[in-house]
Amino acid sequence: MKRTRVVYLAHTFMIGGAEEMVLNLVRHLPRRFDACVCCIHDAGPIGDEIRKTGTPVDVLGLNPGVRRPWDVGAIREYLRRTQPHIVHTFLLTASLYGRLAAILAHVPIIIGTEVNIYERKKRHHALAERLLLAGTDRVIASAESVREYYLKQVHAASSKVDVIYNAVDFAQAEPTVSPAEVRASLGIAADAPTAGVIARLTEQKGHRFLFEALANTPELSAVRLIVVGGGELGEPLARLAGALGIGSRVHFVGPRRDLGNLLGAMDVFVMPSLWEGLPLSLVLAMGASRPVVATRVAGIPEVVEDGRTGLLVPPGDAAALGGALARLFGSADLRARLGRDARASVVPRFNVAKYVDSVVALYERLLSERAA
Repeated sequence: MKRTRVVYLAHTFMIGGAEEMVLNLVRHLPRRFDACVCCIHDAGPIGDEIRKTGTPVDVLGLNPGVRRPWDVGAIREYLRRTQPHIVHTFLLTASLYGRLAAILAHVPIIIGTEVNIYERKKRHHALAERLLLAGTDRVIASAESVREYYLKQVHAASSKVDVIYNAVDFAQAEPTVSPAEVRASLGIAADAPTAGVIARLTEQKGHRFLFEALANTPELSAVRLIVVGGGELGEPLARLAGALGIGSRVHFVGPRRDLGNLLGAMDVFVMPSLWEGLPLSLVLAMGASRPVVATRVAGIPEVVEDGRTGLLVPPGDAAALGGALARLFGSADLRARLGRDARASVVPRFNVAKYVDSVVALYERLLSERAA
């Protein structure tokens, strides 16, 4: 049987939710699909992990944009050589320039993804998305709220945008060392109340409001915070923690892959995002039975039921965030109940098998339509 060739296209595969989606896909696609990953710029850490699965990873070393429009032609030539049946793009650069190259290369089926609500999306980016939709077979949105916002922002036809909820490999939530060992490695006492956040260090993720909550809520004066992730705000956030007087209580550990160990060391997981799609670290934390406090933005309320599987607060509200954390740290019974119900809620809904089945069903439906 002739296999269907799929090229997954992104600028680079750093540590993040969209990149995890590609890793899950190449690990679990049925054998009738022949997957290849193309990194427009470089591989990144997830690209290296993808390569270890045996999936080919091609690195083009390009940086397309208004200053390098000819790079679109180079991507087009790559696609002409590899002749995929399907190109599936992830994140902004590939969404814009990768899809344009795929259209120019006459790839039979082109699929984009939208994983966030971009309230600040530049007007020319929205216009480009609208123009690219004419040559795009489908856009996959990570949540219902993301789909609805995208339809309004881009003025897309509803038939062009499907929702497939992101998923996580819950095996990542299994610890390999004890929480006490993890805490000791970070200089945190075994009995210290500890919260944690796993997110890129960017404005979107709202770390500064979490820091303000820790600094200004008396009930949280003993709470330690584990900050997992990297990004351009690493140094500014470290300075902010010092300025707020909580520098000794905030532990920056950088990007990490041993998330099960880190989650096991957290009493509470926090997601203080200002805007979002459907954050996979939140889903993973819930699958690890962590009680969560998260902001009421985008796809988060589609995952967290306030008061039953976690606590929701308004975005950018440090006082509300501090109050919710104080409530959780003040009640071991509440933490246990929310953590238990969180796991029961997410494991059936956001598992990798369900995600891959949904993506494969879309591929096959589009292939059938194309054949007809």
